[in-house]
Amino acid sequence: METLTVSKAKAGFSQVARKVIKSRKSVLVRTPAGFVQISPYDLPEEVLPAAPGMLRLTSEELELHNSFGKSL
Repeated sequence: METLTVSKAKAGFSQVARKVIKSRKSVLVRTPAGFVQISPYDLPEEVLPAAPGMLRLTSEELELHNSFGKSL
């Protein structure tokens, strides 16, 4: 993992960010207070809620969903 100083990371932040995204490898930035890691991140796909009427639950399942179930 590549390690940079704060001044190098600040001066070339856009280049560092592009390199991280292209190579998919993290970069450590050394600061006086400790280290900061710059890592690539992919946003998860959005899962849409089920349309009304798509899920068919039995009466027992509905009762369990609306209570603490048989745990108490």
